[in-house]
Amino acid sequence: MVLPDRPSGNTTPVGDLRKSALSKSSTGTSMWYAAHAVFYFKLIDESQDSFLVHENIYIINAADPDSAKTKAEIIGRANEDAVGDGHLELNGEKASYVFAGIRKIVEAETTPSPEGAPLAGGQELTYSVLEVDTLDEVLALAGGKMVTVLYRE
Repeated sequence: MVLPDRPSGNTTPVGDLRKSALSKSSTGTSMWYAAHAVFYFKLIDESQDSFLVHENIYIINAADPDSAKTKAEIIGRANEDAVGDGHLELNGEKASYVFAGIRKIVEAETTPSPEGAPLAGGQELTYSVLEVDTLDEVLALAGGKMVTVLYRE
């Protein structure tokens, strides 16, 4: 199975959208959030038995979680590639890359940095809770291998 790394060739003019979505909040008080955006590949001329899904995580500066979600949705829509002209393929079939929504917003851990300071290396931005059946699967997952997981959140 040949899978694309990332879609490219987005025809949506996104510069202004991204700039406004990433700008500091109007209140002057802001927090860092990790926004989990879900995208999927949709075949254009074929039916699908399953869907390849990407979860892209964006760092967002916003006044509150609702504002972070709004900004993340703008970014997600800007990164969608739903043109359907055949420039994107999945397993040799014409496909589109569709923004499905924001799965979760997580407040990023900014300590020990004082409020308003830039993020620094080693700070936790987000997390996921997964469950596997065996220790071998834990180690395989940690090694970047494909395993079946239950996504707990």
